[in-house]
Amino acid sequence: MTNLYSINNQNWDDIIMLNLKTFTGKKSIFEKYRLFFLTSIVIAFIIPSSFSQNWGGGNRASTVVVEKPVRETLSTTKEIQGKIVSSAISILSSVTNSIIIMESIKIGDRVIKNQLIATQDSKNIKYNLKLKKNQLSNAKISLQDWENELKNERRIKLIIQEQSEILNSKYKRTKELYQKNTISVQELENATSSYLSSQQQVLSKDKAINKIGYRIKQAENSIEKLNLEIKKLEEDINDTNLKSPTDGQVVDLISIQTGYVKVGESIAKIQSNNDFEIELEVPAIYLDRVKNTNEIKGYDIYGQAISALYRATLLRENPRTGTRTVRLRFKDKIKKNLQANNASINILIPTSDAEPVITVSKDAIIPISSRQVIFVMKDGKAIKKSVKLGGSVGNKVIILDGISVDDDVIVRGNELLKDGAAVKLAGGAPSTSKISQKVKGDKWILKWQGRGGERSGELVIGKKSSTFNGEKTDVTIQDNKLGFEAPLVLPFGTITLKFNGVIAANNIEGTLTLKMPNGNESQVPFTGSKEASK
Repeated sequence: MTNLYSINNQNWDDIIMLNLKTFTGKKSIFEKYRLFFLTSIVIAFIIPSSFSQNWGGGNRASTVVVEKPVRETLSTTKEIQGKIVSSAISILSSVTNSIIIMESIKIGDRVIKNQLIATQDSKNIKYNLKLKKNQLSNAKISLQDWENELKNERRIKLIIQEQSEILNSKYKRTKELYQKNTISVQELENATSSYLSSQQQVLSKDKAINKIGYRIKQAENSIEKLNLEIKKLEEDINDTNLKSPTDGQVVDLISIQTGYVKVGESIAKIQSNNDFEIELEVPAIYLDRVKNTNEIKGYDIYGQAISALYRATLLRENPRTGTRTVRLRFKDKIKKNLQANNASINILIPTSDAEPVITVSKDAIIPISSRQVIFVMKDGKAIKKSVKLGGSVGNKVIILDGISVDDDVIVRGNELLKDGAAVKLAGGAPSTSKISQKVKGDKWILKWQGRGGERSGELVIGKKSSTFNGEKTDVTIQDNKLGFEAPLVLPFGTITLKFNGVIAANNIEGTLTLKMPNGNESQVPFTGSKEASK
């Protein structure tokens, strides 16, 4: 919407200054009698006379912009300012007790993946690595010795088992002979003793073999542990070159440039560029609606619409504010110009069930005492109507009673109107569509200096049509020369912003001409840059 506040952020002082400078041609006169001029003009706007509607008096019709109310199915919303936060922060920690040397990096700096942040002294780690490798070598030798001994013990056991079997056969024969009374008791006892002794030797060898097996398992475990420790030490040596694990921004940093640090001590925190969310404080009474809303709307600091999805509720209800901390995730990929921690973003929280309603721009509403008033244009007159308001939905407000979708509602030039005042349209017939128009194309951000500081506007150049801050405009481009005009509707008339510049690659420079309602002009330089395609 092209107006004094939303397009180029001009203030009353800017406009008054510009007009007086145009009329007098002497800035020093205005500066000297600034208070007098300002007071006089303000009085002219607030005193109930012909001056309150027409700058300079008379019955001249005020210039206005109108739009049709829209019937749509909506839920009322509450606008809450949130902030962009990162859902992923990587912490770089010291890997050893040692001296650290920081690179030339500051908090807030952008870093890329694998960029060196700091370097640690790795002498102790390398020494430990050497010890572990020696231990590993000894452990492998020990394992080999135990495995060889196991083989020997198993061979001996086989011999003992064979002997035991022979003695067992002898025992059985002796027992049979004794039972036939052909041998003495002493011979039977000797055969029995020899057999039992061989069995005891077999059992002893089994115990020895089991003990050796246990030693082998210990050696294998020791080797496995040493291999893991060696791998970790090798990684630690590599990690003494502390590098950023991701593309991101440094959000915390150790305060020393060179010094001793302990193992595990935080060196830097890197906020990822790829994992952003929206954090906001939501009144507890609306929490269920937020959770159950498929898609939550909002807009960024540049006025561009965004869509978000509910992810989580983080904290308990704040007893002082009655709110809960909520995290939303972006439905689409976040734009690069929003990738900054704590960047503001406005979210429209649903506060009612969706139902058919009539909406108009918030700019149409004029508060008078305890009433809310809208002016509609009918037969060249401004007709005042009292309205009953519902909630707001973004830059629109719900009208419960007072107007119909057939009315031509005045949304610009309505600030100082009186009931029955003569009005005329800025540029022609009443608008039957929304003021703001969306066009796909190349987006340019134009900037210039006003008295109060830098001003900006968004130019979108499409294949079939173009817009400046949402208003349709005709843009001409020939031989890298660009030109277009945009109206600025004010209560006392319409100022025309005329841009003429030269395009060089993705930049533009030129002159902005401001055409006043009285025909006088003033010029300021402007620059512009083309946004990269998303």
